[in-house]
Amino acid sequence: MFIAGGAVALPVFYQLMEEFMKYFTALVIGIVWLLFSTQAYASAKCPKVPESEWMHVLDMQKKIVNEYGFAIKRFQTDGNCYEIYGWGLNKAGDEFVKIEVYFNPVSGEIVKKVED
Repeated sequence: MFIAGGAVALPVFYQLMEEFMKYFTALVIGIVWLLFSTQAYASAKCPKVPESEWMHVLDMQKKIVNEYGFAIKRFQTDGNCYEIYGWGLNKAGDEFVKIEVYFNPVSGEIVKKVED
């Protein structure tokens, strides 16, 4: 079947399949993106506590440096946690490595530590 201008009209089935493939491709891309983004940005689980009960930022930073021995490059809050990016000793304790650490904002305990 021809349409004015020389274009060929696709049967309805092929049009439906083309639409399906567009949505299916978008769905697959969305699922893959979601899987990778949640793994890369998975933060730690800290208790939900009002910020008025959190340890003061300067006290937390002192604890991180003096008690844990970490060097802080960046300090921030992430959800219900304090979080740092910096350097700390590796598991063997013989060299400094880049770290990402999440802390309980009330007690200052380490909730999650990731070495790069």
